Amino acid sequence: MGRVHLGALRRSERIELAAVVEPLAATRRELAAGGLTVHADVDALLAAGAVEGVLIAAPSDQHPELVGRFAAERIPILCEKPLGVRAGDAREAARQAQDGGVLLQVGYWRRFVPELRALRERIRAGELGTISQLTCLQWDAELPSEQFRAHSGGIAIDMGVHEFDQTRWLLGQEFRWLAATAAGPSTRPRPPADPDSVTVLAQLSGQAAATISLGRHFPHQDSCWVEVWGSEGYERVPFMWAAAGEEVFRTAMQAQAESFARAVRGAPVEGAGAADAIAALEVAQRAADALEARSGQAGTSHR
Repeated sequence: MGRVHLGALRRSERIELAAVVEPLAATRRELAAGGLTVHADVDALLAAGAVEGVLIAAPSDQHPELVGRFAAERIPILCEKPLGVRAGDAREAARQAQDGGVLLQVGYWRRFVPELRALRERIRAGELGTISQLTCLQWDAELPSEQFRAHSGGIAIDMGVHEFDQTRWLLGQEFRWLAATAAGPSTRPRPPADPDSVTVLAQLSGQAAATISLGRHFPHQDSCWVEVWGSEGYERVPFMWAAAGEEVFRTAMQAQAESFARAVRGAPVEGAGAADAIAALEVAQRAADALEARSGQAGTSHR
């Protein structure tokens, strides 16, 4: 994700990339050869100065500590999702940003996909009527590395937070009840909270049902799509699909970074804030707990 964000920043004409922090020496040499200013750690970056905002793209369990570090320096922050791997960590990071009086935006890039923004406007305008069900599906082409999984918090945290945030953002409803189960066998024995695929069933505060499908291996390609059933209409939006999906992803990442840059200059915040990040992690934690419970007792659900 660091490289994806780097590409988005370098494509932008509205952002000047001041420097990159990279702990691996080989990667530092590679980036420096490409003309970038590179530091081995945050201390060196801060000592160099000239930073008006920071984009954090580190292992998920390091996000809260890094947010706290930059908040203490009064540097505005765009943090890759999730804001930690536990809701308590996210709440503490949000508190530190608030105490420091700095902007904290979290990288839920779906909010910058034009098709999803249009869908949200149609739902909010009542064009689909009363919403009965929303289905979100996210399937990655390739399994992540074991090192990545060790720091990710599990599939409900790593992948699920996108769908939980997307559901709240699209419908303006909160998660009231949910159940979660592994979907099919994993490629190898996995912890109960991190199977290769998961299905979540939920009821929302406005009585809509939500189904969420997450998978770590999909031969078709990295893919995300959403379906909405309403009393006055139905929509299926395959917003990240086939070869065109990669460009949608990168364009949204660029739009997100540029929105953050505008917010640093005083414009209204368009992306997800700390409260959104906390809410998504709270739901994700409930889903992870349900997966744990499901492994020992069939039919367990979490309110």
